[in-house]
Parts: sequence; C-alpha cells; structure tokens
Amino acid sequence: MSQYDNYYEEDDEYADSSPAPDADAEPDAQESQSEEWSLKTVGRATNPTGSVEVRTTEQGLPTAIRIEKSEMDKPAATLARTILLLCQQAGKRAAAAHRKQLLAEGHSIETLSYLDLPTEREAADFDLYVDSQIGDSEPDTWMRRV
Repeated sequence: MSQYDNYYEEDDEYADSSPAPDADAEPDAQESQSEEWSLKTVGRATNPTGSVEVRTTEQGLPTAIRIEKSEMDKPAATLARTILLLCQQAGKRAAAAHRKQLLAEGHSIETLSYLDLPTEREAADFDLYVDSQIGDSEPDTWMRRV
C-alpha cells in the first residue's frame, strides 16, 4: 500500500492550501482577492436547439459548458466542433460589445485598432458562419429512444 492509496479518504491538510479570507477585511478586498484568480464570464452562446450552452471570456475561453444528455448520443467530434464554434461565437460577440462600449465612452478608432476587437458586422458574419456549420442537419437516424 503506497502513501497515496488513502489520499481521498483522509481529511487532507493540503486539500485547500489557499489562505482563508480575513474575516475582518473589507468585503471589497475579499472580492478583489477572489477575482484575481477567476476568469470573468462575458459571453454566452447556444446551439439552435439550446441543448449545448457555453459561457466564455472575451477571448473565447470557456468558463462553463452545459450539455444536455441527448447531445451525448452524437459523435464526439461533432460535439467537440459544436463546443469550439460556440466558444468562438460567444467570444466574438463579447469582444464586439466591448468595442461598442469603448467607442461610446469616447475612445478613438485608432486606439481600438490596437486591441483588434471585432466590429458588430464581423460578429454577425461569424454568427451566420456558425449557423451554417451547426445548423439543423439531418439526424443520423430517424429512430428515437423510448
């Protein structure tokens, strides 16, 4: 029996090595400490049926994925491609919204060009591309589970 056999059974002192937030600290200080380690979710996209949903950062990195059981019957490559396209779509939408917000705040187009954020038109074009790729294709079989 090795030293790691009972690793999950014991109450391990290393299970949570992060320091607990100071009870006397201000709430804003506690929030900023936790925000430092988490990715901010700003984008969301779903497939046409709503059976796959992703939440992402502005760069398209997934922070949450919800998959209904019916999607698990599809080939893995198809599901993976759907998730990837939805992450890209959510990221582009969020980045376009951020660009619009920065323009509304008075930032110049020259400044925004360095950020390489997509326009609303580019995000809409990508939405059309995703729809054509994911779209309602014919099912592999017309039989349904009972």
